[in-house]
Amino acid sequence: MKSKIMKGNIFAIITLFAWDFTYIVGKNLLKELEPVQILLFLFTLVSLLSAILNINEYHKKDIREEGKFIMVGFLIFLYFILENNGLKLTTASNIGFILGTLPFFSSIVAHFFTKDEKITKALILGFTVSMIGVGIISFSNGISVKIKGDILMLLAVIVWSFYSLCLKKYKFKYSAYYVTKKTFSYASIFLILYMLISKSSFPDISKIDIKMGLGIAYLVIVASFLGFIFWGKAIKYIGIVKTSNYLYFSPINVMFFSYIFLGEEITVQKIIGGGFILLGGFILKKKTKKIKCFNSSM
Repeated sequence: MKSKIMKGNIFAIITLFAWDFTYIVGKNLLKELEPVQILLFLFTLVSLLSAILNINEYHKKDIREEGKFIMVGFLIFLYFILENNGLKLTTASNIGFILGTLPFFSSIVAHFFTKDEKITKALILGFTVSMIGVGIISFSNGISVKIKGDILMLLAVIVWSFYSLCLKKYKFKYSAYYVTKKTFSYASIFLILYMLISKSSFPDISKIDIKMGLGIAYLVIVASFLGFIFWGKAIKYIGIVKTSNYLYFSPINVMFFSYIFLGEEITVQKIIGGGFILLGGFILKKKTKKIKCFNSSM
């Protein structure tokens, strides 16, 4: 039991740092490619890589199981569409701070659909404090296009909460490679349909240079292929809420990554807003621990 918990924590930490750096890579790629073009490379290559490593695994088709794969694939598609369009409109550090609200949304979703979490006064207080922090960061430069990006990222966070819920509830009995292959294949289908409907242009492969190729490779292999597998294992071993709690550290990681690699300014408003988000997380975690200790002593 202890070994599984340790593995779950290790998987969550590795995924955290891998994902936090994607915003730096993504911001650079968005200088040359549109969000949907990046996602087309991402989804199709992850699907292909999973299929190659999973070439011998086959399962008889089941309508209910296929429906689950379609649902998870749709949530992956929707999350990345919102995230990448948000990243194009706002800063990487803003994205990182907004990610800090994920544990709250995960707790709220878990309250309604699982027995893992219940809405408490601590959750309401912590959520309110964190949202004040998001407001301070988003409106630090007045009403600007960045606010649209922040809102899109906030919506992406909500979608991610439902994605994590589906992984927890569905409990796929297949290999991680097989689940990744199926879900990203459906995400690819949804993306292509979206591109055709919105009349988006498909990427010109001849214009992909070494720098862009390395960026895409990082997103495909490290952040998506390994990241989604590791995140799924973390949820399996330690649950949605405990896994999502690691994302409290994302704002700090992304802020420093964006300062070092993108030259984004660390403003007083970001520090204050980020402080509110972290304080909200601290309130939620501390109060939750007290409640658990009280219940265990009864």
